[in-house]
Amino acid sequence: MEPRKGVPRVVAVLAGLLERAAERGDGEGAATASAFRGRTRPGIAVRRYAERIYRYAGCSPACFVVAYVYLDRLARRREDEDGDDEEEEAAGAAVVGVDSYSVHRLLITSVMVAAKFMDDIHYNNAYFARVGGVEVAEMNGLELELLFALRFRLNVTPDTFARYCAALEGEMMLAGFEDPMPLLPPPPEEEEERRDRARKQDAAAATVTVVDRAFATAQRAVVVEIAQ
Repeated sequence: MEPRKGVPRVVAVLAGLLERAAERGDGEGAATASAFRGRTRPGIAVRRYAERIYRYAGCSPACFVVAYVYLDRLARRREDEDGDDEEEEAAGAAVVGVDSYSVHRLLITSVMVAAKFMDDIHYNNAYFARVGGVEVAEMNGLELELLFALRFRLNVTPDTFARYCAALEGEMMLAGFEDPMPLLPPPPEEEEERRDRARKQDAAAATVTVVDRAFATAQRAVVVEIAQ
């Protein structure tokens, strides 16, 4: 289940969760009609679709964690929908179910909204529509549908982010990923600091090697001189 080279593990782990959720949704029978539910099942697997989004959408890996938060909030609303009919009607959007017909649209939309909320620089809806394989008008409608379904609750606190990272890491261990590759890659500045430290350590080791060799040569010269 290891992701393709250059794709962080969080992408594969989230895709695995969504695949299982879609399978459960398929087993439960007909889902509630929503803008996210297509007429046919997309021909691309959820995991490959998630990897495509990461490769071409230019969003940070953290966006996939935030997308997971949003999708979990939708799932929790669905669990609580009984007895909340008036509130659901007032919210202006139906609670979305996940199955093979909706999972791809839910993924691309949640990642796009997360990128807009998390990243300083991000692509527009038209670009995400091309990445996701949907029309621009549909992408715009899906974004509004998600926002209303979430009741515009987009904020994710550091504690919430850490909690969902821990949940994804737990899924990663259960899925049998090999250590020591982390769930999320380090930020660029931390990665550059790590490389700089490694370069300095290599340079120091090389200097020590040169000094050791020079000292050994000097010792041999002294021994030869004494022997003579």
